[in-house]
Order: sequence, then structure tokens, then C-alpha cells
Amino acid sequence: MNIPQKHLTDLAGICGEIRQAMAAPSIQTSRRILADALRRAERLTQSLVDAPAKLGRKGGQKTAERGPEYFRKIAAMRKTKAGGRTKKQGEDQA
Repeated sequence: MNIPQKHLTDLAGICGEIRQAMAAPSIQTSRRILADALRRAERLTQSLVDAPAKLGRKGGQKTAERGPEYFRKIAAMRKTKAGGRTKKQGEDQA
């Protein structure tokens, strides 16, 4: 899975916060840092979950722009096995 650089940066920041919490001088400081890291991880998780939905919206719109005639044409080409590239004119087919 390809993870965008922004998400990798967020993940590295979360790991840094956890390391900082482990080295904190008091429990209260550790809890505060861990709470910040947890909120950041929840935002990152939500961003990763929402990403496919954002990308999927455009696909339906592009398909609708082509219309049903386009898909009928493609299906007919498949049935007659005429769906490939057209042969070049003027060259010998050896």
C-alpha cells in the first residue's frame, strides 16, 4: 500500500511523541503527551479511512459523462472481437 508522504510524516510525529512520553519526567506530563499522540493517531486513522471515498466520487462522474451509448459500443466491439487497436495502413503484415 502506498502511503502519502503527509501520512508518513504524521506517523513519524506520533512515534516521536510516544518516545517523548516515555522519557517524560512525570506521569502527568506523559499522560498529556500520550493524549496528544492519541488524538493525532485518531485523526490519521480517519483520514486514511476517508481517502478511498474521496477518490471514488470522481470515477462515477466520469463514467456518467460517457453515457450508455459508449458502453453499448464497447460491448458490441467485444462481441465481434473488434476491440483492439486498428491495423496500420500501408505496412506489410508479415
